Amino acid sequence: MQTLYPSLLRDLAAIDAPLCVSLYMEMSAGGGEHDHIRIALKNAKSDAKKAIAAADADAAVVSAVEQRLQALGYHDVAGGHDRRVAAFISPDLTQVVDARFTETSVHVGTRFRLAPLLDDLAQTPDHAVLVVDRDRACLYQTVGGALTEQDVPDLPASLADVSKFTDQQEKGNIHGREDSGIPASYRGGVMSPSGPAGPSGVPHHSMGGHDWREDHEEDLRSYANLVINAVQHHLSGTNTPLVVVADQRLHGMIRSSTGYPFLVEEGVTQHPDTLNQEQLRDAAAECLRHQIEKRRAAAWDKVAMSLGRGDREASDDPAEIVSAAAAGRVAHIFARSGGSLPGRFDAATLTAQLDADGRDDLIDCAIVETLRNGGEVFPLGERGGEETHIAASFRY
Repeated sequence: MQTLYPSLLRDLAAIDAPLCVSLYMEMSAGGGEHDHIRIALKNAKSDAKKAIAAADADAAVVSAVEQRLQALGYHDVAGGHDRRVAAFISPDLTQVVDARFTETSVHVGTRFRLAPLLDDLAQTPDHAVLVVDRDRACLYQTVGGALTEQDVPDLPASLADVSKFTDQQEKGNIHGREDSGIPASYRGGVMSPSGPAGPSGVPHHSMGGHDWREDHEEDLRSYANLVINAVQHHLSGTNTPLVVVADQRLHGMIRSSTGYPFLVEEGVTQHPDTLNQEQLRDAAAECLRHQIEKRRAAAWDKVAMSLGRGDREASDDPAEIVSAAAAGRVAHIFARSGGSLPGRFDAATLTAQLDADGRDDLIDCAIVETLRNGGEVFPLGERGGEETHIAASFRY
């Protein structure tokens, strides 16, 4: 079972098959009782079999989908916790997704029904988390909420890897605490003005009059530069958002040393050793969520202002949006979660029209075509009027 995240949604949108089955099943909180799960699955499979039998598809295709549907069992859908479970089946694919949605339904067509999943687009997208302090530098990849440490070539393991001074005697007789280290330790970050902890900064008695603080600053900047260069090279060619977790001093040095285009504006500016693994993951995800909300708000402002001006740089006409999405013109689309608008879409001519008897769902068509052509899809939520089902801004 997969947790829903944006890249998975794009993968589902990319499926082009003669027969696609979408099952939205309700599971009780905590996964539900065993019998409840089995009954929900049995009922959904029964409804799906009827819908497949009525579908206009090749016999071999129908057989392949029916076999996959029959193979779908209790262990595939158990463990949905307090969410509901969706299953997507085509002749060559079975994907079970743990996601938030409001409807329970069965849909059969030539594309998966994705509109019910829009409420779950608030799910934090896959991203990378760079964790840096004096004693370690590591990169995590977050997929579906799980942190996995990455093997990054040329990534320094710690400041000691690049420091010119690794021997305490070479550094001089250092007393006090440094301000880029572990809080409440001799490396210091949180300092008291007097007492055993010593005064703020690095009071020192350096042999020969050498100011070690200047050399340390140079070492720290070199360390920050080598770390972010290695990570940037590792992530090059992707559009992976990167969240930096470091104290303010290192965080500022890293930001000033990189031009990585997907660096998250906000970072976690506290010492990593003050966070356990779960806190680190959640703090990084919260930074990314703030950025997503800002981008979503900016995208809606563009739609709303264009609709107000009537300059045709945006539209809330479903048929026009479907045609534009299929042509790759849609940059951002806002759709009502779980909404449905029957109509007809001709992929050959890229034309669409509302039709109460149509076999296509224009909202799903717009979502799928936007995702296939690299656009962004957002839930409409409370935006727009009561009659607004879908709205989009155009690239051109």
